[in-house]
Amino acid sequence: MPVWVLFSLVAMVGNVAKVLVVKRFCQDVDSRLVVLSGRVVSAAVLMPVLVWRFGGVPTDAGFWGTIAVTAVFTAVASVLLTEAVKKGPLAVVMPVQAAVPVFAMGALVVIYHELPGWDAVVLIGVSMAAIAYTLWASYADKRAAGDRRMVFAVYSVIAAGIFGVCTILDRVAISQVADGALAYSACWNLVSAGIMAGETVRARVRVRGMGRKNAAAVGMYAGAVLVAFYAQQYAVQRSLEIAGAVVNVKSVVMLHLPVVILAGVLFFGERVSRRVLVGGLVAVAAGIWLVRVIV
Repeated sequence: MPVWVLFSLVAMVGNVAKVLVVKRFCQDVDSRLVVLSGRVVSAAVLMPVLVWRFGGVPTDAGFWGTIAVTAVFTAVASVLLTEAVKKGPLAVVMPVQAAVPVFAMGALVVIYHELPGWDAVVLIGVSMAAIAYTLWASYADKRAAGDRRMVFAVYSVIAAGIFGVCTILDRVAISQVADGALAYSACWNLVSAGIMAGETVRARVRVRGMGRKNAAAVGMYAGAVLVAFYAQQYAVQRSLEIAGAVVNVKSVVMLHLPVVILAGVLFFGERVSRRVLVGGLVAVAAGIWLVRVIV
């Protein structure tokens, strides 16, 4: 098994852990604080390693420019998705994330002019159609979504678009410096932590008095974020010479979707209609098939 596939699978497991921890243990923690914890812990672990290894940080202007853009936009996307996971049905919210590789593919075409094959285009179309059907079914079925819960599906759509485009920008930054995965992961999390800290202060989120239980939950989430983020970036680094492989990496990572969708139904007792569940699983199945086609 290629190293980049192995690390993509590690990132997939980390993403499963992130979602399940948020859904099960972080209901009483503000989403901004949850996201901030992941950024702070990752920066605290990775920045000393980067400085020890290279004696400093990269000085490439393009590298930092890309970080600035992705840090701002993914801060918004991360908070939206965390809020959606906490308050929306996983069987409605998570299938929409199958669109991330689709948005990434579009950005890949625009930025690198790397075109997918027709089989990939067909599967992308199937995946998007299934996602659209899932959203329609969740809107029509009061048991599955309700008037308020539909908002969280929209949050997930916005987050998917942002994550998809930023996935390609990750590749841009990683390819610009030596040991790009470590440099990008460390510096991106440092900048992102600053952005999220500012937003947390602006929103007057309470940090004190959160209790040991919530603190432990936030710690587990932060650990999962560290594993998932660095493993994904290292997979991107190890596959830079393969045309379009950054989309392959993201597609493998997205295999966490069926796990969390089924967990929502089996372990969290979420009541969703059969058509919503089927639509979501078709979207994810198309994503998995897309992985088999492009890997």
